[in-house]
Amino acid sequence: MMKIEDLRNEINEIERIFQSAKYYELDFKYINSIKYNQPIVYNTFYFLIERIYHSISVALILDLCKLFDKREKYSFIRLKNKMNENYEKSELNKQMPKSDFIDIFNTLNSSEIENLLIKLKTTRDEYYAHFDRTRTEFGEIQMNSKETSKLISIAENILNTIELKYFGVCVDFDLNKAELGHNIYERLNEWEEYREKFGLLKMNR
Repeated sequence: MMKIEDLRNEINEIERIFQSAKYYELDFKYINSIKYNQPIVYNTFYFLIERIYHSISVALILDLCKLFDKREKYSFIRLKNKMNENYEKSELNKQMPKSDFIDIFNTLNSSEIENLLIKLKTTRDEYYAHFDRTRTEFGEIQMNSKETSKLISIAENILNTIELKYFGVCVDFDLNKAELGHNIYERLNEWEEYREKFGLLKMNR
């Protein structure tokens, strides 16, 4: 059965994965927005931006699989199973009754989430972790930002609830735009607009 200290160690590892996934998800949406919001810089640096976008997409899918694939060591399914073992006799029951514990993970049981996780796992298995000769058409399993945001939100809610109910801690996983560095493409776009209008400045010799 799990002790509070064991849960603390598990959550620390899961939160490291989650923070990585959350920041990749924010970058995923931001990089995708460049083609619409900063078209000049997108067209100028198209190949680089697309490679960055692909790299972020792969990293995001892999991190989400670590959180939601039941075979992964620090997935929420593994965590739920470990916590559930002899729950009534464990230290965890002193912090929260089993009925409330079960509620924490109920969001993982809907058919909507089950379908999302099938898409997630198939993308990872057939395209990113491996490149299968016979594979599902990518358009059928390609995840959009609404779907990745849904999984990030579920993960964040689970972690926030566990932190609050078992450890009495309120956790903020957010970073501001300056910390994320999201203004880099706005600055590049301003420069490209200036360059198109006025040309390059040259040093007098």
